[in-house]
Amino acid sequence: MTAPSPPLDLRMGRLDEKATRLALRAVLSACHLLGLAAGVHLRSLRAMKDPLADLQARLELAELRAQLAWEALDILAARFDKIPERRRPYFAPTDRFRTLEMKNLLSWSADKTAKVFLVCQNTILNWERQADPEAKTVGSSVKTTPPIRRVADAAIRLAQTMAALGFGGDGLVARTIARAGWKVSATAVARYRKHKPLPPASPNPIKPEPTTPTRPVTARFVHHTWMMDVSQVRQILGGTFYMATVFDAFSRCPLVLEVFGRKPSGKDMAELLRRAAKAFANPRYVITDLGGEFRARVFATAWRTLKETARLRGLLLPLTAEDLEQRLQAALVFYLCFRPHEGLAGATPAEAFLALEPAHKSAVKPPRGLPGQAPTEHPFAIDYLDPASRSFPILKRAA
Repeated sequence: MTAPSPPLDLRMGRLDEKATRLALRAVLSACHLLGLAAGVHLRSLRAMKDPLADLQARLELAELRAQLAWEALDILAARFDKIPERRRPYFAPTDRFRTLEMKNLLSWSADKTAKVFLVCQNTILNWERQADPEAKTVGSSVKTTPPIRRVADAAIRLAQTMAALGFGGDGLVARTIARAGWKVSATAVARYRKHKPLPPASPNPIKPEPTTPTRPVTARFVHHTWMMDVSQVRQILGGTFYMATVFDAFSRCPLVLEVFGRKPSGKDMAELLRRAAKAFANPRYVITDLGGEFRARVFATAWRTLKETARLRGLLLPLTAEDLEQRLQAALVFYLCFRPHEGLAGATPAEAFLALEPAHKSAVKPPRGLPGQAPTEHPFAIDYLDPASRSFPILKRAA
């Protein structure tokens, strides 16, 4: 006996479901092809070396990034809006003040601001009243607390401002302030930021192959051990770049870096090594990402730190090799000269490479004030290596 055939309605339902999935896949494939076509179009404009065409490409890319950012915001807002209002997390005072800054910058109404940030209109109006100089509780809910009344509070405000601007974690903020002249601990920064300190992430090194025992090499001085690595960087709207670099393992200092539009060959890597040796010195050891010694944590994190510094992710991915090289140029200056490294006891790679006295060695504790003392600002200023995009923030003495 043959099994009875399924009902016609059931068979039609299965066909409809399959057709729907095929249609979804076709739309996603079409989006991918559209992105590739847009990338080819924008890169062709940039390749013309015409200032007007270059400006047109940059404007179109900026509009695309802005549109995608707003769409992502709408998707996240729709998801967050499903949570009852009373159960949503509160905004921190610094976030409230930043919200009011955006409201005034864009000339939004209280209603528009409330819809974007998923709060009621009265909440926005209440934040504005709290920021009124005539209010008795001046800024108690819309700016960093405690308010600046003493010199010591200026250090608190400085740490919180640096954290909001993306200087990094508690340790990195503390080391950066120390380089500028004030000696504070990572624990103090965590307390200043009003956040509960998180336990340090446990290292997760790659386990060595059981059949291939390795003997890690410890870098003991500059040019004792060099590392060579190749890393991929995706282009926005499709495509891939390859970055090849030679690092000095002792100082974490990149010696030579080159961008390729294709995967570099062995000949390319050999030439890169020759250039580094000609410019600096002959190393005692050279380690590649194929060697077991490379699995040491210090080697595995050096290149990743530089990539994270350059912010090579998300909507900030480069469009052309020129964009990537410009980003890397600023990132290298920041990484070498301004970013204190935890593995170097707070020194920068440039200080370690050149055997200079680390700037944080001359740091002193912030002066302490008395309650009721007149407001005093900290003696530092925050600047950017790339002011146009407000990227790579640095801390320096105010003029």
